[in-house]
Amino acid sequence: MSNIRKVWNLHKLMRSQWWSYEELKELQEKKLKAIVKYAYENIPLYHEKLKNAGVRPEEIKTVGDLVKLPYTTKSEIQANFPDKVVAKHVDINKCWTPRTSGSTGIPLTVAYDEAAEDFEKATALRPNLSCGQRLFDKWVVITSPHHIKDKKRCFQEFGLFNPISISIFSNLKEQITKIEQIKPDVIDGYSTAIYLLAKEIKKNHTNIEPRIVFGTAEFLTEEMRDFINSVFNVEMFDQFGCVEMGRTAWECPEHAGYHIDMESVVMEFIKDGEQVAAGERGEIVYTNLYNYAMPLIRYKIEDIGIPTDEECPCGRGLPLMKLIEGRKDSFIKTPSGRILPQMTFWSIMRMFSESDKIINFKVIQEKIDEIKIQIVPGRVFSQDTINNLKKDVNSVLGEEVTINIEVVDEIPREAGKVRSVVPMVKVD
Repeated sequence: MSNIRKVWNLHKLMRSQWWSYEELKELQEKKLKAIVKYAYENIPLYHEKLKNAGVRPEEIKTVGDLVKLPYTTKSEIQANFPDKVVAKHVDINKCWTPRTSGSTGIPLTVAYDEAAEDFEKATALRPNLSCGQRLFDKWVVITSPHHIKDKKRCFQEFGLFNPISISIFSNLKEQITKIEQIKPDVIDGYSTAIYLLAKEIKKNHTNIEPRIVFGTAEFLTEEMRDFINSVFNVEMFDQFGCVEMGRTAWECPEHAGYHIDMESVVMEFIKDGEQVAAGERGEIVYTNLYNYAMPLIRYKIEDIGIPTDEECPCGRGLPLMKLIEGRKDSFIKTPSGRILPQMTFWSIMRMFSESDKIINFKVIQEKIDEIKIQIVPGRVFSQDTINNLKKDVNSVLGEEVTINIEVVDEIPREAGKVRSVVPMVKVD
């Protein structure tokens, strides 16, 4: 049933992207009403939120009505998982439970049942197909080790869309050697990791010629994009999303902005508690429309974007957003001269948060050979946690880097989006 559902979901999504905006809006609001009602009846956290707000689920009929509801924060989900945020009838042991990277210092787990996972996979694959990826393309993904260990994605059991993963922990020469052997049609992965790869390729005059390059998970500057395009002789496609929602917005071949996946999410842009007008800057607030195992309603992701009423020349009915702020990332540089994307640290810290040793963290590179890591201890934190964390960080950055661990009660928040990794190096 799952395989049939994946194919059917993808078929529907490939068709619905060409619907008119009015048709897509009607579908979106139908899904919105259904999931708000379901969350009120099945998710303790949302039953309490709606009751405390004095709002009945039937009062939420349109996207504009969502302002009646309070926001959901990452810390709320982390504190209430799974008892109050996963549907009462769902067996979490049978769910796909990916964990966020911790880019804000608060990693958290999300539960997708089989139906939600199938829809998420189809949503993730749609932009790739829409931008020219083919069934049997050789597809390399530069990613974190935990994604490599994850269960098979999409249609791999059919031998289709079968990505070959390369760890960001591998040094650039190793990555290039593997990519030269594979000769991929598609290179995909963290934007900063692809940028660093492109710099190494250019420096060593290596000839790697993918047909398509996709970037995701991090803020992509125009300078980075132009450099990647020039090295690979492509027009790179940027994609936007998060573990909690899956893929949510993406560039089509027109590069006119990011098409919002209206069939899977509501994306609000909020300033001073109100939804902004087209062309105005706002914080992105999500409502998931398909994950009935763990609905997230008015979820604050802490990224910034601009909705626009411009129409894309491609003819798709999916509306556009202009992404101006997001995961703005610099880089970690080691004494040996190695340059690493911030995702490297998120991957290391993830292993400790998954086992409940660390709840929250912040990494500060104070000198090229000195790193301070502030940690909020978890339930099974011990001295071994500190020793193992130092060992793991040194294994990646080098033994010559001094690792200072500071145990704190909480990580101070700053204005705007919290940065869990504060590096000292910007790569031109």
